[in-house]
Amino acid sequence: MRLITVTIVGSLAIGIPAAWAASTLSHCGRSGRGFARAFILAAIAAIAIPMILHAAAWEATAGKFGWLPLTQTATRSWGGFAGLVACGWIHSIFGAAIVAMATWHGTSRVPVSILENASIDTTPLRCWWTIQLPLAWPWVLAATILNASLAATEMTVVDLYGYRTIADQFYLLYAVDPDLTSIATTTALPLAFAVAMITVLLRRVRARQTDYRGEHSVGHTASDLHTAPDLFEQPSLGVRIVAGLILTLCTLIMIAMPVTGLMAKVGHDVIVDGDQRIAYWSISRSVQELAAAPTTFSSEYQWTAMLGICTGIFAIFVAWPLAAVGRQHPRFESMVDALTIILFCIPGPLIGMSIVQTFTLPIPGFRFLYEMTILPTVLAMSVRASTIAYWILRSGYHGIADSVWLSARLELSLLRRCWQIDRRLMARSVVIALLTAGIIASGDVPVTLPVAPPGVSTVGTRLFGLLHSGARYQEAALALWYLGFIGLGIALIYTLSRFGSGKIK
Repeated sequence: MRLITVTIVGSLAIGIPAAWAASTLSHCGRSGRGFARAFILAAIAAIAIPMILHAAAWEATAGKFGWLPLTQTATRSWGGFAGLVACGWIHSIFGAAIVAMATWHGTSRVPVSILENASIDTTPLRCWWTIQLPLAWPWVLAATILNASLAATEMTVVDLYGYRTIADQFYLLYAVDPDLTSIATTTALPLAFAVAMITVLLRRVRARQTDYRGEHSVGHTASDLHTAPDLFEQPSLGVRIVAGLILTLCTLIMIAMPVTGLMAKVGHDVIVDGDQRIAYWSISRSVQELAAAPTTFSSEYQWTAMLGICTGIFAIFVAWPLAAVGRQHPRFESMVDALTIILFCIPGPLIGMSIVQTFTLPIPGFRFLYEMTILPTVLAMSVRASTIAYWILRSGYHGIADSVWLSARLELSLLRRCWQIDRRLMARSVVIALLTAGIIASGDVPVTLPVAPPGVSTVGTRLFGLLHSGARYQEAALALWYLGFIGLGIALIYTLSRFGSGKIK
């Protein structure tokens, strides 16, 4: 509970001001919109980067062999970044990106009519904090519940620092022989979070769809929902400066500092000369280590890419039919919505062990599939990946105009509609879902550890093993290449999502 409390407080304290700053600057001219776009991209990157990479980056910065403590005089006794402090900080930074995106999303979708009335006698600053933020409470609460669930069920970060959570205890004590009591204890709190998220988020999604149809019927367009703050005068210079400083600080701690820490660690070393220790950084060593990493860790990169691609494709095959049928049948869609949220909140080790138990059943061929193929690993990694792909495709389907949808539904069967209509209209959403699911799955260490067959090691599992003794230049080089590939994927996703969308929402 202490980790959950620290995560919630830290993520809200960072995420909500960051969302306000992004919303404020996005309506302050071209430079302001560019700054806000940069932060949104940084927040997307922070969410997409696996938790183990966040841990590697901060361990390389402030951990046992991080470049920051190694430059101090009290190197051997410096141990501030450990235990609850380290776990809470990493979870708070990750959670702050989720809160910032959810808050920004919720406040930007306040009905135009409310803001038109508010613009008569209030300032943009007061309107955001007293009107837009309170109306966006379901999104903020859903993000808070999600962060609490991740803090309770995530095991990779806490295991690095010896801090125990539900999922970590299950993996350590019951991974070999899980019983009904351990499973019930492990899933009770995550399922409670899932029920709370279903209650809050799905009611808000339904209300939002109803509000949109009502607003659209009286002449509002989709873009009107995001340009409402333009009704106000531009914020004062002082407000813009404060917003810029907040956004700069948040971008630094979410992305810039961790990445800089990895880059610094690659070429950082300490020489012992008698009783003195001399810290230095060399660009030639950085280049040397980065050049050697693809060869040294070639197996890890290959398995990570293969599992990510296979899982992404499998997730699309699972999620696309569910999203297509759900768009046509609201009750079915509500059931799938609830099921995917529940599956996402189940601890990763429990998912992995469930797949292991399934493939060890005395069914012909299961033992061969478990020992000689990556199918069990892909199935385990697909649980959360399919959930993410489903919600992206669901959003894409609800972005199709009702007139187009009703016309296609009346004239074509489900299969013909999917092939002739959906295939073209949903192409961009499918690519985004495929890339996102693959990226998330490739770094899902809690799920991968129990179910990966012998000889299969991903970048995440290798980092998980190496970081227990601290981050050194080899680990930093391994993480930097992986981070670079993820960055390319995120840039492609962001480009696709921005294509044709106009100015920042």
